Amino acid sequence: MRIILKIEAIEPISVGFESTGIETSLYRIPIIMPDGDIIDVPIIPGNSLRGVLRDEMAFQFLSDVKKLSGKLSVNAGTLMILFSGGILAGGQEEVTTKRVSEIMDNYVKPLLPLSIMGCALIKMMVPSKIKLGIGYPVTRETKKLIEDIYDGEATVSLADITSFVLMTRKDDKMKMTQLAVETDFSLLDELLKKGLKGERRAAIQQRFRREVVIPGTLFVTYIDEILPLTPEEWGLLLKTLKRLKGIGGSVARGLGGLKITYSGLSAEEVHKFEEAYRDYVKENQKKIIDALQKDPAKLLSKK
Repeated sequence: MRIILKIEAIEPISVGFESTGIETSLYRIPIIMPDGDIIDVPIIPGNSLRGVLRDEMAFQFLSDVKKLSGKLSVNAGTLMILFSGGILAGGQEEVTTKRVSEIMDNYVKPLLPLSIMGCALIKMMVPSKIKLGIGYPVTRETKKLIEDIYDGEATVSLADITSFVLMTRKDDKMKMTQLAVETDFSLLDELLKKGLKGERRAAIQQRFRREVVIPGTLFVTYIDEILPLTPEEWGLLLKTLKRLKGIGGSVARGLGGLKITYSGLSAEEVHKFEEAYRDYVKENQKKIIDALQKDPAKLLSKK
C-alpha cells in the first residue's frame, strides 16, 4: 500500500546541506531535464522526514500508553532506541533463532514504533516496514519527476521558491553581564572580577544566513509498505502524521513550520486503522509496559 504526502511550507524551511562561512545552503540534488540540462533541486530528504517521523511516533505512542496507565516508567536504553533507532555493536552472545523470536514477540512487536520504523539491538537489526520517498518541490522543472504521485498544476519555477533569512547570535558574556545588572549586583561584581567587562546592553556576536524554501511552497512524497503493516501499526502511523509540524534547521528560531496532508486511503479505512490502534494499546497495556521497562542491553544476554 502507498499513501501520498503533500507538505506545505507554512514557515521558511531550511533543510541544510553544508555551511560555508556564515552561510548554510539548502540540501539539493542534481536532476536531468528532458532537454539534457542538469539542474540542482532543493529537496526534503527521506531520511530527514524519517527522523522527524520516528521522534513524533515515539512521543505519540508513549503519550497514548500513559493516558491509560497513568505514570509511565521507561528504561533509559529503550527510550533511546525509540527516539534514535538504537546502536549496532559487537558482543560475545550468540544470537539464536529462538532468542530472536522471543525478542520480536516480547519487545519489538509490542513497541509499535520499533516494529514500524525498525531498530538496532546490539547485534540484531530489525528492518523498517516503511519507505519514505524524497520530498520534491512542485515546480515546472520537477513536474515530470512527480507525475506519478501528483496530478495538480505546477506554476512556479525553482528560482521562485528559495530565499535567504538573516539570523543573529548574541555574545554570551555580554548577556550574562546584562542579567547580572538586572537581577543581582553582587553577581555582577563577581563577573567583573573575572574580566567580563562591558555595557549593560547585549552585544551582537555574529550574523549568519540560512538559505530557505519560502512559505507556500508545496512538496510531494510518499510512504510505501516494504513489509505489510498491521492495522494497529497503520493507525499509529496515520495518527503520527497529524503531529508533524516542523522539519529542518533552526526550528526553535521560527523556521520549519509545515502542514501535512495525505491521500490514498478512504475515510472508512482511516477510521478502521485508528480504531485498531486504540484497541491494541488498551488490550496490550501490560505487555507494552513490560517491554518499555526492559533493558535492551540485556535482551541478548544468555539466560
